[in-house]
Amino acid sequence: MHSNVLCLFVALMASAAHVVAQSADSTTRYDVAVGYAFMRDQDIAANNPDISANFSAGWMASAGVNLSSWFGAVGEVSGHYKTIAIPGDQPKVRVYAYLAGPRVRHTFGRISPFGQVLFGAAHASTSVLSATDATTKFSYQPGGGVEAHLSPGVGIRFEGDFRIIRSDGANSKEPGFAVAAVFGF
Repeated sequence: MHSNVLCLFVALMASAAHVVAQSADSTTRYDVAVGYAFMRDQDIAANNPDISANFSAGWMASAGVNLSSWFGAVGEVSGHYKTIAIPGDQPKVRVYAYLAGPRVRHTFGRISPFGQVLFGAAHASTSVLSATDATTKFSYQPGGGVEAHLSPGVGIRFEGDFRIIRSDGANSKEPGFAVAAVFGF
C-alpha cells in the first residue's frame, strides 16, 4: 500500500509539468491537492498501549477556491487504514473524513503559509472476518501548513491537522500530517 501511494505521488509530480496556470507569485483562483496522509488515533494510544495507534496507510484530496488574495474555502476528503496486529483474526480499521471550511493564507513569493478550520463528518468502520461495525460522527479539524510553489500552478503542500471527533459526549483526537501535490488554475 505504501509503495502505491508513493508511486501515485511521484506520477502526479512528474505530470505536473503539463499544467497550465498563472505565475507562481500570484494567487490562483482554484487549487486541487492529492497526496499521502498519516494519522494517529490518541484513543487507541491511551486505551491500548500494546496496539500501535498509527494509521500510516492513508491519502487525502482537497479542492479549494480562493475568494481573495488571503481568504478562501476548501473541501477535503481523506482515508486512513490499519490492520491491528493481534493473534488470530486481525481487525481492519478504516477512517474516512469529509470536511469543508474556510482557509486563510498569505503568499511570500513562492511560499504560502496557511491556516484552516474544517467541519464535517468522520466515518469509522472495523471489520473482522465478515462482521463489520461502523459509525459516522461530527468532526472538526483545525490545521495549517505551508505550500511551496515549484513552478507556475504547481506546488507541494506540507500540512498538519488535529481532527476532533465528537461522539457520545466525548472527543476522540486524531493528529496527523499530509504531503500533497498541489495544482492551481
